[in-house]
Amino acid sequence: MPKPRFLHNRMSRRLDVLVKGRLWLQVLVAMAFGIGTGLLVGPDLGLIDRALADLLGDWLALPGRLFLAAIGMVIIPLAASSIVLGIAGAGGGDTLKQVGRKFVFFVVSTTVTATIIGISFARLVRPGKGVIEASIPTPELKPDPASVVQKPTSAIESITRDLPELIASLIPQNITVSLLEQDMLAIVVFSLLVGVAVVNADKKELTKPLVALAEAILEVCMTVIRTAMRFAPLAVFGLLAQTTAANGVQTLADLAIYCSVVLAGLLTLLVLYIVIVAVFGAISPISFMRSVAPVQLLAFSTSSSAAVMPLTMKTAVEKLGVMPTIAGAVVPLASTVNMAGTALYQSAAIVFLADVAGTQLSTGDLALIMVTLTGASIGAPAAPGASIAILAATAANFGVPPIGLPLVIGVDRILDMARTAVNVTGDLVLCRVLSSKPTPALTADPSQNPMTDPAPAD
Repeated sequence: MPKPRFLHNRMSRRLDVLVKGRLWLQVLVAMAFGIGTGLLVGPDLGLIDRALADLLGDWLALPGRLFLAAIGMVIIPLAASSIVLGIAGAGGGDTLKQVGRKFVFFVVSTTVTATIIGISFARLVRPGKGVIEASIPTPELKPDPASVVQKPTSAIESITRDLPELIASLIPQNITVSLLEQDMLAIVVFSLLVGVAVVNADKKELTKPLVALAEAILEVCMTVIRTAMRFAPLAVFGLLAQTTAANGVQTLADLAIYCSVVLAGLLTLLVLYIVIVAVFGAISPISFMRSVAPVQLLAFSTSSSAAVMPLTMKTAVEKLGVMPTIAGAVVPLASTVNMAGTALYQSAAIVFLADVAGTQLSTGDLALIMVTLTGASIGAPAAPGASIAILAATAANFGVPPIGLPLVIGVDRILDMARTAVNVTGDLVLCRVLSSKPTPALTADPSQNPMTDPAPAD
């Protein structure tokens, strides 16, 4: 029958045109197929043996791991060169001071607000109270009553003791060691100091080769990332397939209240970001969300704000009208220190762990937790699952036994995706707010924009 065949061919051509060149739609389709594949081989249906399902999950996740490895390979030189070029092109010291003050105020204020939201929501709902001890897969980790009552070290004493060393360690003594250890915060601080030195150098002509080298490094990194981004849909498919195959929907159902608390808090923080960008960024919420939706989707699917850093820069410059120098300096730095979504998640998780273990947290403890998580989230690695180590250390510092940690880890991947999308949104809001004279969206001169297109154009 020719008519149905013609209709089918016409629909296929329309679908090809619609998908081609639209990375966000390709990722969305890949997410749907990844979740569906994960459900087929996951524990909910029980169609295949678990050992075989785990093996299939590892192979399905291989493209995603290769994608993240390729991005991670160039993230450090990309961030360093972007910061140096951004500061070098920002102008004099007055501009840097003004941007720096706004940056610090935004990061600290939003992170503190996020911890307040997380603790408040968790204390209001108390999701850990309904958790039955039998549901915890590691019964040998039941708390010793003595360890619950007696804290080894008070939180205020620990913070007071460690704070001077923490501040001093912000400046790397050996950048080679920082590179080998992939200490992103140390590398960012080093790049900031180099960029400031380039701006304030007495003999500007001597710093031109360094700036040219940074431009060359940035171009090489963007070329690698532009190639890797072509395989982003395949990577998203594999990562989500493995996540769904390993956990299934039952794990999320068992902890639905806890997940709902965290997701509600992240949604509240997202609304706060939208209000901030509408008031201080002079852009309507609808226009902003339409512009940043592709970045949010990719950040959600990869769970890494570092992996989407090039696309974040591109979106800030071309769709939000941010000056390229601001985007080049702010995005790498914000991807490292602007982690309000992570702070919110960790604050809610601490209350959840305390309720599961039966540990009483006083108002003073909660205040110290806010301070601790605000500092700990700043500089947290921009990689999947990086917050678990911070969460475990903070819980131990406040005398909270980790018996509920396996439950938190079980749904961490899902919540990690959500908080990464919120973190990236915060980075874009920060770029728009810091750009004192934003240019009209989609009018940036490509010849003046060092952020070449890392993905197919929308």
